[in-house]
Amino acid sequence: MELPTINAPTYYIKLPSSGQKIRIRPFLVKEEKILLIAAESKDTNEIINATKQVISNCILDNDVNINDLVFFDVDYLFIALRAKSVGETIEMNFVCNNVVDDNKCGNIFPVALDISNAEIIQNLEVKDKIDLDNGIGAKMKYPKYSVMKQIVDDENQMDKKHRMIYSSIDYIYNKDKIFSSKEFSREDFDKFIEGLTKTQFEKLEGWVDNFPTFAITAEKDCSKCGHHHSIKYDEFTSFFL
Repeated sequence: MELPTINAPTYYIKLPSSGQKIRIRPFLVKEEKILLIAAESKDTNEIINATKQVISNCILDNDVNINDLVFFDVDYLFIALRAKSVGETIEMNFVCNNVVDDNKCGNIFPVALDISNAEIIQNLEVKDKIDLDNGIGAKMKYPKYSVMKQIVDDENQMDKKHRMIYSSIDYIYNKDKIFSSKEFSREDFDKFIEGLTKTQFEKLEGWVDNFPTFAITAEKDCSKCGHHHSIKYDEFTSFFL
């Protein structure tokens, strides 16, 4: 006997990188199970694949491929899907930083954050074409989701920065030729980087230091001292896979 099927609601959402509107539906129980199994595995690749699979399941437009989306589009989709599926509000604890009679209040108080109001923060002054010197430069792009998530925490900061820059280069150019990122290896790239001055490297570094991020703002008075807090929350790892 075939039981009746309940149709999930559909929503439109705008991708931050392009402004394209796409249709999504909330997580279903089957997707919650996929996320739970992946989280329990603690395996980075399994978590990445599960997240991509779940988001792909929830995108209703056939012409949208998650593998073609930049990392912050995927992050934003996950925020939106979590809001529509689990609930738009999460409660976080914050510490009051108000100083009373030379002593920090330190009271811990809960704040309800509306994640449906998550906003992208993007530095529009950062340009994707970076001139380094003497007609040599780089055209930058935003890395894909899988690439960003595979930059693991146990790397030192310099290695991590190099990987992020390498993954962000669309092509390198001089006065005569364009060198596509598909045409040179990581070894070629490392030699190129090692030949830059500190000032030139900082220009490339500025691109990854200004990747788009998300934040939620909230207002709350401390329940102990009454100090008014304007809170900006940007740590989404507590519910991101």
